Amino acid sequence: MNLSDKVRAVSSPHLNVPRDDVLAYDVRPSFEARQRKNVETRIKRVVQRCLRVVIGVVGFVTRTPRLGPELRAGSTEMQRILVVRVDLLGDVVLSLPAVRALRRAYPSARIDMLVLGSSAGILSGETDLDHVLTFDPYLWRSPLALASPKTWRSIRTFLSTLRAARYDLAISVSGDIGSILTRLSGARRRVGYGGEAYRFMLTDALPGGRYRKRQHETQYVLDLARAAGGIVVPGDEHLHLNVVPLASAHVAELLRAGRSRLSVEGPIIAIHAGARNGQAKRWPHTYFSELIDSLVGDLDALVVLTGAPGELPLANAVEYGAREHVLNLVGKTNLLELAALLAASDLLITGDSGPMHIACAVKTPVVALHGPTDPALSGPTAPDAIVLRRDLWCSPCYDASATAECRFGNPVCMKGIAPAMVFAAARRQLRRNGWELPAQARDDVHAISAPHS
Repeated sequence: MNLSDKVRAVSSPHLNVPRDDVLAYDVRPSFEARQRKNVETRIKRVVQRCLRVVIGVVGFVTRTPRLGPELRAGSTEMQRILVVRVDLLGDVVLSLPAVRALRRAYPSARIDMLVLGSSAGILSGETDLDHVLTFDPYLWRSPLALASPKTWRSIRTFLSTLRAARYDLAISVSGDIGSILTRLSGARRRVGYGGEAYRFMLTDALPGGRYRKRQHETQYVLDLARAAGGIVVPGDEHLHLNVVPLASAHVAELLRAGRSRLSVEGPIIAIHAGARNGQAKRWPHTYFSELIDSLVGDLDALVVLTGAPGELPLANAVEYGAREHVLNLVGKTNLLELAALLAASDLLITGDSGPMHIACAVKTPVVALHGPTDPALSGPTAPDAIVLRRDLWCSPCYDASATAECRFGNPVCMKGIAPAMVFAAARRQLRRNGWELPAQARDDVHAISAPHS
């Protein structure tokens, strides 16, 4: 560590250099760790196959026939509707077009949504929903949680609440787990993709599934809504989120204080360095640090780091590696405030993440960095978004069967996206949205893909 690094470390005591295990692939796992991972993966696949057999048998024994004709918009029999999406934050946001289509078809019905507790906050401002239910169906992954009487009491309470609603229609937008929850809801009609559900859980199964058809996630959920009688119109594939005024006021104060403290007058650029569904989706934290130096040094930007509390070590690493200062709000905003922050920003730079979809839903320009995931399936929905990716033989490789991890231990698909490429894309987005930027000798336009739609 040179003298300047020592001075910075002393003057910024809150910046703890994180452990190697939170920095994705900066340190190659040991041979023993790789072997253990392979064994765990094989065991998981065997357990999943066994579960499919057992649950299929239970489903057959308790199966119920489809009652009634094909679902049609405006049916007076569908007065209580449940949408199940117990996935990550971005998946919940991507499901909102289906909710909108259902509300259009059933204007007087009660429409509820079942999500993970960690995602529920983003739905607080959505007027198309009447109630938001929360439950974590992945408790079975923790033996300690399953051994606790408190866990079983909470499960019993949840199931009682779920069945007491007496749903007429339930839509599974969460694959196999979602199909079980729709069955447990007691709904008379249960819609989902047959290729993803456990057998005999659904009454109205659509052929195929998310990765059996090459279509974007929004089209995947809109097809489900249409099968459930929803009215889908052109433009539904574009996301929309309501920004709560109280959250906007709080964020405005944070940004004013940040500008004053950092003495910057340029655009507000949000950066989300994390990715909850796999480390291979992360752009190297050292690249983010280099990019920040360009954004602040050349554009006088107010760079804001976003993320959940668990992503603070990664954000600290990004901040520690940059010469320029940033406004680090990781772990300091709830989901409503995150949406308001992104709405107030002039640009978001991120990998394939939940904030990417939130930014599209609040009409904030996006530069998205894709590697293991396919932007045609899960990329930004905004027509003016810029997607950067390297076209490699092994990419995209993510298939939703597990988290996005590089089987080679070296995700060059992300490492091959240079900071200069991202900086050029950021300049293009800012110029497109009215910012007059300092002259630059050259924008690396050849490194920037066409806007993704």
